[in-house]
Amino acid sequence: MLSAIAFSSTVHASPLVSIGDSATLHFVGNATVFSTSNVFRDEVGEVDDIVLTLTPGLQLTSGTGTSNVSYGATARYEIRKYDDRNELDTELLNLSAYGKFENARLVANASAAFFESQTNTGAANVIGALIESETTTLRLNAEYRLSPKFKFGAGISYEEKDYLTFTNAVADYDIVRLPFDLFYELTPKLDLSAGYTYSDRAVKDRTGDFVDTSYDSEVHFFNVGLRGELMPKLTGTVKAGYRVREQSGGVKDESTLGLDASLVWATTPKLSNTITLGRDFGVAGVGDATEETSIRLNSKYSISQQYFASAVLGYRMRDYLAFGREDDIIDFGLSLSYVPNEYWTISTGYTYSENDSNAVGNSYTDNRYELSASLKY
Repeated sequence: MLSAIAFSSTVHASPLVSIGDSATLHFVGNATVFSTSNVFRDEVGEVDDIVLTLTPGLQLTSGTGTSNVSYGATARYEIRKYDDRNELDTELLNLSAYGKFENARLVANASAAFFESQTNTGAANVIGALIESETTTLRLNAEYRLSPKFKFGAGISYEEKDYLTFTNAVADYDIVRLPFDLFYELTPKLDLSAGYTYSDRAVKDRTGDFVDTSYDSEVHFFNVGLRGELMPKLTGTVKAGYRVREQSGGVKDESTLGLDASLVWATTPKLSNTITLGRDFGVAGVGDATEETSIRLNSKYSISQQYFASAVLGYRMRDYLAFGREDDIIDFGLSLSYVPNEYWTISTGYTYSENDSNAVGNSYTDNRYELSASLKY
C-alpha cells in the first residue's frame, strides 16, 4: 500500500488546539482513492474495483523542552467505500498511544495500539471474500545505565490477533515476548550487545469441525549484536544468533539462525535508505507454525523542498513447518509526494504485490494505483 511507503513531511503544522505549555491537539485527515486488480487476492477469477477511503482523526502530543516525560495518542476512523462491491463497504477504527520517560540513567518507552482490518494476505486468505480482524499490541521497554560503559535493557511486548469472520479457516493467537540485553560501549557512537529473548505463542482453536487445533509454543533467541554508527553513513541495530522453538504435544523442536536488523544508510544528503532483515518463527493465519526470512529496502529521495520520491522493495520467504507448503512474497512500490505547505501532503503511487505458493489456490498477484491527500491542522 502506498501509505506504507509515502514520504512523511518533517514540516510541523500549527495545532488545532494548544493545551497548556507543551500539549497540542491536531486534526489529521486523509482521503484516498485507489484501484486494485485483485480485491480478494484470489489465484483465479480476479475481481478488480475502485475504492474510496475517508479517514478523519485527532492527534494529541505532549512533552517538549526540558520535560522528562512525553506522550501522545492518535485516533483515526476509516470509512471505506467500494465502487462495485458495495457489500464490502466498512468502517475501521485505529487507536494508538505512546509515552516516554528519560533521565540521566533511565530511559523507558511504552506504547499501545488497537486497529481493525478487512483484508486478505498470503497467510490468511479465503476465496471471494475478505477477512475481518482486530489486532491489539502493548509494548514496554526500559534501559538503565549501570556504569559509564554498561547498560541493561529489558522489556515486554504483547500481541493479540482476533479474527471476526471465517473463524473456521483462521486461528486467533497471542504472542508475549520478553527481551533482555546487556550493552557495552565500544565507542561513544557504537555499542556491543549480548541478549536473550523469550517468546510464548498461544494459538487458539478454530471453530467448526476441527478438534483441538490449539497449541502453545516457546521460542528462545540467544543473540549478540551491534547498535549505533556501524560505518560512516550507516547506523542502526543488528542482532544475530540462534533461535530454538519448542512446542507442546510431542512435536519435535525446531532451530534456526536468528536475525533482527534495522539499518539506515544515508547515501547522500538527499537520499536515505532503510534496510530491515529478519529470520524468525511465525504464526500463519490458519494457525500453523512457520519459519520466515525477510528483507526490505525503503528508499526516500528529496527532489526539492516540496517534492519527494520513495520506493520500496520487499521479499519474504515463508516455510510451513507442519507440511511442505512454501510461499514467496514480493511487494514493490513507487510513490511521489508533493508538500505545498505545512498542512497538506498529496501523494500518488503504484504498488505490486505477489504471493507465489506451491499450495494450490494460495498464489495471487495484485496491482494497485493510488492517489491520496493528507491534512494536518
